[in-house]
Amino acid sequence: MEINKNTSLSTAGAKLRRRAEDRLNAQPLEAHPPLTENEAQRLVLELQVHQIELEMQNAELRQARDEVETALENYTDLYDFAPVGYFTLDRNGDIRAANLSGASVLGFERARLLGRRFGLYIADEARPLFSDFLGKVFASQGKESCEVTLTREGNHSLFVQIEAVASKSGHECRVAIIDITERRSAEDALAEKRRELQELNSSLEVRIVQAVDELRQKDQMLILQDRLAVMGDMINQIAHQWRQPLNTLGLLIQQVPLYYDSGDFSREFLEENTNRGMELIHHMSQTIEDFRNFFKPDKEKVTFGVNLVIGHTLSLIERSFKEQKIDIALHPEGDPKAYGYPNEYAQVVLNILMNARDALVGHNVDDARISLYTFVEGGKTVVTITDNGGGIDEEIMGKLFDPYFTTKGPDKGTGIGLFMAKTIIEKNLGGRLTVRNTGSGAEFKIEV
Repeated sequence: MEINKNTSLSTAGAKLRRRAEDRLNAQPLEAHPPLTENEAQRLVLELQVHQIELEMQNAELRQARDEVETALENYTDLYDFAPVGYFTLDRNGDIRAANLSGASVLGFERARLLGRRFGLYIADEARPLFSDFLGKVFASQGKESCEVTLTREGNHSLFVQIEAVASKSGHECRVAIIDITERRSAEDALAEKRRELQELNSSLEVRIVQAVDELRQKDQMLILQDRLAVMGDMINQIAHQWRQPLNTLGLLIQQVPLYYDSGDFSREFLEENTNRGMELIHHMSQTIEDFRNFFKPDKEKVTFGVNLVIGHTLSLIERSFKEQKIDIALHPEGDPKAYGYPNEYAQVVLNILMNARDALVGHNVDDARISLYTFVEGGKTVVTITDNGGGIDEEIMGKLFDPYFTTKGPDKGTGIGLFMAKTIIEKNLGGRLTVRNTGSGAEFKIEV
């Protein structure tokens, strides 16, 4: 490369000398007096100095030309081979210049683009937008940007971002074009995914609402089933409470005709039997009232005696427990108090007692017993209910208070009783219900 440059420079120098000689020969010769030796030496010196000056100027010119050529090469490389399409448009939108990348974007040879209207390569629906954009570029004298669709040969479309700024003269504008087809496709795909996700979320919300409604209905049915089961137990308790009074009442009624036939029937006997019968009927009526009040919801929180509530609960079930050979003993320490809903508290105790009864009966325990202790510990009223039914399997201990968990089978239990008991103690009474195994059975602990 350097040899070619030097050869070119030598050839250019020889041509310049020939032109200078030709111009000198064309001029008329002027007569000059002969030079003295000193004048000749001084002239030679002047010529030598001038020659050196010319050589220095020539060297500077060569360096400047090399720099210009290098800059031109760099400009050509940057302009033509830039990864962005560059165009120069006039006010009419005609293409005055374009780089190779710009020609590649449009899909035409650069020579075919010059002088043509740039709007011809804009998709029909985007041409009004581009026309407005071009007007803004020349009006604002600042950088403007827009996104349009380009059409190429073969009806291939590209989505591009166009940025343009007017020249200082205001007659032309510089335009840069960036292919954003992939980005736009990704954005469209993302928008489509978002739309699908929104539709999925909407349908999911509907399905969740439906599922929640179904679960609520199932919960209500299970709670109703549990209540019916408890009511069945209570009816059995009422039957146990009524059996002895009914038997006694039957005997009193049977005595009336016997005493009448024997001649011992008297006003005193009639009044005595009537009074005893009314006492029995009152007792049976009170039993119904006690059970009815037991299930009546409390309207407000009150301070109540735990021993009194537990004693009333035991009075409702102790007869049936005795018939099942289960001994129940209450061991109170002092008179502990609690604040909350007495009936709910009583229902929790009843639920745990029924659970203990099922464990004792299921394991056929000979000396079946349930012990209740009431006391105050750490500023809280504590009730422990302990049985000797063999305890709870450690594998299911952690699931005992889960909703719908039961070991009795679907036809004998809903698995919601202990869950509701724990919920009542924790949420309604602000306490805690726990369970652990003892040496001979299970112990439930209520802290309020």
